[in-house]
Formats: sequence, structure tokens, C-alpha cells
Amino acid sequence: MKRTRSHQVSFRLNDKEYALLQGKLAASGLSLTEFFIETISKGKVIIISDFIPLLSELKRQGVNLNQLARRANQFSPLSEHEIINTLQQCQNTYRRLYELSEQLGA
Repeated sequence: MKRTRSHQVSFRLNDKEYALLQGKLAASGLSLTEFFIETISKGKVIIISDFIPLLSELKRQGVNLNQLARRANQFSPLSEHEIINTLQQCQNTYRRLYELSEQLGA
């Protein structure tokens, strides 16, 4: 097996730049080396932490939709407010997902 040569790189950051690096590094879940390799090989690192609350919201909405469907199938009357509120929550979440995907260039 061919052994590749390693190189050490050092550079200086001011306090603001260092804090920014630490924040992005923590959000990425990567080691410092992995973070830099990802950054230089792909041009950018996409942090998806903004999607985590949206995923929880989508799960909650799925539960709400299932409950509404179950009630509708049991012939229980659904109020107009329940239907409109659930649909508005879905629309808001999909809008937020779209905005985030636009920011990420997806």
C-alpha cells in the first residue's frame, strides 16, 4: 500500500473569525481536518442545522394529518378551523423548506 505524505498547515485568525470557525465546525460535526478537506474539495460546507426544527415540525404535522384522516374516516365531523389550521402549518413549513433550499442553492 502506497503511503501518502502529510503536510501541516497553520494560519492566524482574529477572535471573530475564530468564533465563526468554531461555530461552523461544531455545527458540521466534522473534525477540523475533515472540515477543511470538505471545504477545499467541494468549495463550501453546507450546515443543515436549520433543517432539524423543520423535520420535527413535519413529523408533528404528519401526526396531525393522520389524526384528521382517522376522524374523517370514522365519520366524525372536522371543523373548518382544524382543516385550515393544519393546511396553513403545512404551507408555512414547505415555504421555509423552499427558502432554505434556495439559500443553499439546492
